[in-house]
Amino acid sequence: MNGAIDAFSVWTTTRASGMTSYLFLFLSTVAGIMMGSRLINNKAKPIVLNVHQTAGWFGFLFGMIHGSVLLFDDYVGYSLSELLIPFTADSHPILTGLGTLSFYTAFLVILSSDLMKKLGRKVWKLTHLLAFPGYFMSLVHGLLIGSDSQYPWAQAMYGTTGIMVGALTGYRMYTGWKVKKEKREAPKSGRLTYP
Repeated sequence: MNGAIDAFSVWTTTRASGMTSYLFLFLSTVAGIMMGSRLINNKAKPIVLNVHQTAGWFGFLFGMIHGSVLLFDDYVGYSLSELLIPFTADSHPILTGLGTLSFYTAFLVILSSDLMKKLGRKVWKLTHLLAFPGYFMSLVHGLLIGSDSQYPWAQAMYGTTGIMVGALTGYRMYTGWKVKKEKREAPKSGRLTYP
């Protein structure tokens, strides 16, 4: 019976929901980058868009579970205000605050997508760029405050996913710069190519 109780303890639930939230945010971020950097063909775009949106929602929901369960943690003892107001926690205020900001960022990005028609494409796009710092805040939060981060498998997971998002972000920035450069030069040469 103790095994079943331990499996659903506050400590286990918050660890599992936090890591699950991070992995869904990683998946959503990678799918979003792929959509914007022409790494996929038009036939695959609906599937990748569905992965992007669904993973973003699940990342947000598991993040909500992660924070909510911490209210019942007797070991550290977070209050509601410490979880909702960034950088006010007694324990690890910076790292806890980064987790809170990452959660709010995910909420803003999802909300802006749901309100894209009302906000307009330009505001939506600017708001959507918050996904990058939001992802990296969740990476730092999980890597430095997560109790499993002492284990090589967790370090490898955070390292691999972080490098993948960093490399894809760099590639997306490069291709965006290249397309803008070609658009500026297109009137001179009369042609436009895409990477």
